[in-house]
Amino acid sequence: MSFSSGSVSFRRFTVVGKAPKSVTQDMLDKLSEHALRPGEFGVPEEVEYGWSGGRHVLDGNFGFEHNVFADNLHFALRIDTNKVPGPLKKAWQIMEEDAVAKNNPSGFISKNQKREVKDSIKRKIDQEMREGRFRRSKLLPILWDLATRTLYCSATGATFEKLAEIFERTFGLELEPVTAGSLALRLAESNGRKRDYEDLRPTRFVPGPEGEGQQPDYPWVAKGPQPKDFLGNEFLLWLWHEADARTSTVKTEAGDVTLFFDKSLDLDCAYGQTGKDTLRGDGPSRMPEARDALRSGKLPRKAGLVLDANRQQYTLSIGAEGLSIGALKLPDIEEADSPRVEFEERVTLLRDFCQILDEMYAVFVKARTSSAWESQTSGIRKWILQAAKAAAAA
Repeated sequence: MSFSSGSVSFRRFTVVGKAPKSVTQDMLDKLSEHALRPGEFGVPEEVEYGWSGGRHVLDGNFGFEHNVFADNLHFALRIDTNKVPGPLKKAWQIMEEDAVAKNNPSGFISKNQKREVKDSIKRKIDQEMREGRFRRSKLLPILWDLATRTLYCSATGATFEKLAEIFERTFGLELEPVTAGSLALRLAESNGRKRDYEDLRPTRFVPGPEGEGQQPDYPWVAKGPQPKDFLGNEFLLWLWHEADARTSTVKTEAGDVTLFFDKSLDLDCAYGQTGKDTLRGDGPSRMPEARDALRSGKLPRKAGLVLDANRQQYTLSIGAEGLSIGALKLPDIEEADSPRVEFEERVTLLRDFCQILDEMYAVFVKARTSSAWESQTSGIRKWILQAAKAAAAA
């Protein structure tokens, strides 16, 4: 799924280092130099990766016409997996061993013959791999916004490690994931509140399963002083409270943002004891099961949202800890003189969306690092308990 059309899914990465301010031919040449082009000879590695032009899985061409849009570079990471399925290798071995044993007077295969069969199967596998019969290729679309020093890509885990490695090898630049913790730190530093950020600890919104003294553990986030990615879970709960218990509007420096939880809501126990809940349907945050989950110590980890800002509407899902965006539907572009103009307008809308998200998060971080947080926490706790009282009365 490219950034040129349809919905987009991505995480954001900050480009660290002396990055260029505009796309040059040298950058395109470097992409071409590190493009993945499977060799004609030799057995390929089980996993191979390199750059792709991005239009299709075999695209190894890079140029201004298809890859450069204003101050953005659009390309892809291609990852090939070359592996014969284990059951198939076992079937080949059994079939060949049976054929050899059939010609023996005893009807059994000898140890030497087993070794020979093993070598024969290895040669067969190598030949199949050379011919690419078991190559599986996938593309990860990438948008590098040079103006904001931001790279958009859906890479996570081991895939991100590959992306970061080849990006540094190609351009001499590093990639740092933008997460709930790292963005909060950046915002706190810009407001002179780094010490307040460092002092942040997880908020206990409801008593734990073991009683009042139990503190939330957030077992899914890394422990230590940085990053404090549990703030992403608290951010989604704060948005939930704003959407369902207050005005459904977050007032930011860029203007008002109206929000609505829609389609999906995933929750997990902050104490690591009551498991997970997955809710699907219209208005999942208003379902009785959602409030039950909150009262049992669960917090949102992923949610579907509809945002209205600046007379534009965005629908998406957001992952709490990494601020990952899934299936973002950008506003329609009514008139565009060419596909290039349409793409550049989509990039503008993408930037606008990220600014809206960051502005909302800035409002949350400002509250979270201030003395007013305890008052807001008290309001959220009462809201959760009111839901319980309403259910009991019904």
